[in-house]
Amino acid sequence: MEKIDFSKELQKFYEKNKNNKLVFSYMNKEKPHPNAITRDVVIKNGGWDNVLMILGKKIIITKKDVIIIGSGEEKGGHKLRNIGFLCYIFNFKIEDIDKLSGKPVSGGNILYRKESDYGYFLYENKKICLISPEDNQVLTLIDQLKIQIKNFILKNKLEQKVEQENKLKEQKLKEEQRLKELKISQTSLLNELDKDGNGEVDIIEGNDFNVLLKKHQKSITEIDRNYIQQFVKISSYLKTKKNNVQLIFNSIKDTPNEQTLNQYVEILKDDIHSYNLILFSSLNMIVSLVEDDMITFYELHEMFDNLNIFDSKHEKDISQKLNNIGNGLKDLMYSIEEMGRNIENQMGELTYVTEQSNQQLDNQLQSINSSIKTNNLLTGINAYQTYKLRKGS
Repeated sequence: MEKIDFSKELQKFYEKNKNNKLVFSYMNKEKPHPNAITRDVVIKNGGWDNVLMILGKKIIITKKDVIIIGSGEEKGGHKLRNIGFLCYIFNFKIEDIDKLSGKPVSGGNILYRKESDYGYFLYENKKICLISPEDNQVLTLIDQLKIQIKNFILKNKLEQKVEQENKLKEQKLKEEQRLKELKISQTSLLNELDKDGNGEVDIIEGNDFNVLLKKHQKSITEIDRNYIQQFVKISSYLKTKKNNVQLIFNSIKDTPNEQTLNQYVEILKDDIHSYNLILFSSLNMIVSLVEDDMITFYELHEMFDNLNIFDSKHEKDISQKLNNIGNGLKDLMYSIEEMGRNIENQMGELTYVTEQSNQQLDNQLQSINSSIKTNNLLTGINAYQTYKLRKGS
């Protein structure tokens, strides 16, 4: 059970019984005059600021506990010696006051009294200490207080239940609103990447690299047949990466929150940028070879080799994982992000690009009726690099 503040209910009880000389209250800052033992017990249990009520100088009710000062037998309490008297102290949680009761027992020669009725305080049917006949009024007050607190606990439970139900309803409404806003954000961001709305991310269409490669296959073979195999591996890499970009695009639709959505969209944009860099560099690699610009060719060849693109294992591994993603999308996205940074570091400076090389590439693309415009592709690459630099600053 959660902690309950009984102060208000005890205040009501006190107001009802304050004329009874056995009732003291510290709630109204009255100055009770307890005996030395009661005072000592109060001090050892948090002081007067912790006291809510004292009944008959024998029952101390604090903000958390019910403390009984008893005498005669030790049944689970602890001893307190004060100015020559030996007594026993019993502590109970205030919620357990309902389990407390008193039972008179005949015993004419018990202790120092004769021809008197004595009893025990009972807690869960266990005797804890002796009481005197004068304590009967305290027992009556305890019974009244038990009813008061029991009703309060029931009321409190009901209020807690209603509060919990309202909280769940509020959480449900908040979650529905969050999902609604997330859907709007997803649609907006994905529309930015799929402007024609065909469900496929906008990326350079066509098979221009392969067409250009086939056009110059004979002349490349005459230079070195091994280059054909390497160009085929670049072609395979481009196809796999293009497919992976689409798989990432599809996965982003299922992002669980705005933060993850924004992170993954940025990674996807980076991956599209990486694809454009590789495509641009691979087209230039073919052109530089057939135009006998071997310095540019080997510069590009070195970049591709450093990135293991001739192996293409990394992108194939990514593709396999994207097709069997399960719950590991987050870690995979960071792997894709890291590879994108490597590609940017190797190819991003475009040091080999000159006006002459651009014109040569443009002529070659026109010769195969390509839809790719060299300047447009290069402008897009440079624009994205500028965007990343501004974002990072």
